[in-house]
Amino acid sequence: MAVDLMGGDTPVEDRFNAVLKFARKNPAVDLLVFVAAPFAQQLKQKAGQLPDNWVTEVCVSQIMMSESPLAALRNKQDSSLSMAIKAIQENRADAVLSAGNTGALVAFAKYWLKLMRPIERPALATVLPGQPKPTLLLDVGASLEYRAQDFYNLAELGVQMAPRLIPGLKNPEVALLNVGTEHIKGHDTIQQADHLLQQSPHNYSGFCEGSDLFNGRYDVICCDGFVGNITLKACEGLIKSIQHQNRRLGWRRWIPGFKTVNLNPAQYNGALLLGLDGLVVKSHGHSGADAFFHALQRTTNYVNTFKVAR
Repeated sequence: MAVDLMGGDTPVEDRFNAVLKFARKNPAVDLLVFVAAPFAQQLKQKAGQLPDNWVTEVCVSQIMMSESPLAALRNKQDSSLSMAIKAIQENRADAVLSAGNTGALVAFAKYWLKLMRPIERPALATVLPGQPKPTLLLDVGASLEYRAQDFYNLAELGVQMAPRLIPGLKNPEVALLNVGTEHIKGHDTIQQADHLLQQSPHNYSGFCEGSDLFNGRYDVICCDGFVGNITLKACEGLIKSIQHQNRRLGWRRWIPGFKTVNLNPAQYNGALLLGLDGLVVKSHGHSGADAFFHALQRTTNYVNTFKVAR
């Protein structure tokens, strides 16, 4: 597995500690850890801590979170993010994980890896823990603007990939996230996409609303990256608010069943960039050590899942 250690909003030491913990707990997983030159100097002082399954790759530069993806693509092909993704193309790694600049990650993934036709825009996807069954949500941030045909391709991608990511799923039911379920609702592009999908061979059910994200009604829910990213972060913000209120009020003590509810969004960290011939995983930019550790575990699970699928 290749890891871009430099990308993210939190201190690089947080990700270093997460990777170190993961490497020690998973000695059978080989890690290629990509760092920029300044942090490589600090790593020399920690060389005695590094396990045998850790190999450090020193790169010339790193991509900042505020940097333009186009500028990064033109000027920073020697960055830790770029080189980590290139390791997949070179068959030196079977997956890559980064908490870095999303736009740059998508740009370099398209540069180094091949697109799955007819996909023109890779999509970030995550499996939402719904009841009675989970739901695959995509796109959660790879592309902010979609044409009607892009929505069609997105739904097709979700239908192809959902059975690999959700065990036991056959003939996935897909829906478009919208402001209402009636076919007259939504802007022109989503209306056109709805018309295209009604004529498709897929198990398409029409529009769904935000209230359907966690009820397990649909297997695949599609939206553009602008809507998907806001939706996902709003859910994370709600969970953090509930966590805070629980610590203050002790809800778990007196609400039936609340003790069994998983209130740690870090355990679901790691969105998979679909539509490419390689496994690229995006960790949340604000990931601390715990969240990045879970993203490493999830990336390993993705590798094992897709190996079995092949």
